[in-house]
Amino acid sequence: MKLLPKRLVYSLAGLTLGVSVYVSAPAFARSGSDDSITGNTSSSETSGNSSTESSNKTESEIEIHNSALVEQLKEKAHEQLQAKREQTKARTQEVRQKTCEARKASLDKRMSRLVTQAEKHKSVFDSIYVKVKNFHDSKQLSVANYDTLTVKVDSAQANAAAKIVTLKALDIQVDCTQTNVADSVGAFRQAVSDTRDTLKTYRTALKDLISALHGASESAKQSDSTN
Repeated sequence: MKLLPKRLVYSLAGLTLGVSVYVSAPAFARSGSDDSITGNTSSSETSGNSSTESSNKTESEIEIHNSALVEQLKEKAHEQLQAKREQTKARTQEVRQKTCEARKASLDKRMSRLVTQAEKHKSVFDSIYVKVKNFHDSKQLSVANYDTLTVKVDSAQANAAAKIVTLKALDIQVDCTQTNVADSVGAFRQAVSDTRDTLKTYRTALKDLISALHGASESAKQSDSTN
């Protein structure tokens, strides 16, 4: 058996080594590529997790911010509502004060006017009473119950005078800061009502006296005409 020449052996050895390198190179390349893909995948997953965590954190921060903003808006709305209530209360109190002061001025004028009217009516009745008595005396009229009638007139006259004095003496102080204004006004109204009642009684007593004198005067005329 002939031995192969050394040159041929070396050539075959080189070829075998080249084929081995050629075959192993793609495998190594594929292995490196797989490692790169695996690394990229891991990096992507890590990046994705970081993004998710960041997104969750951002949403939580937004939710907290929104909650705080809602509370601020509620508090501001409550403060504004409270301020409006205070303003309304102040305006209401101011309106009540002005209304009370206007009523006080009107009431003061009315009190003075009612006292003046009562005095005026009594003065008229007093004047009529004097004239009636003078007429009775001058005509020498005979009235059976003249004394009784004049006693009633005198009593009514005295009662009216007393009520007017009481009415004038009433010191009605209308204080708009107090709650007893209605009581004070009620007392004055009662005094006015009492005064009017006594003046009506005075007028009725005068009418009865005048009616009696008129009847006596007619009887005297008829008696004179007959004679």
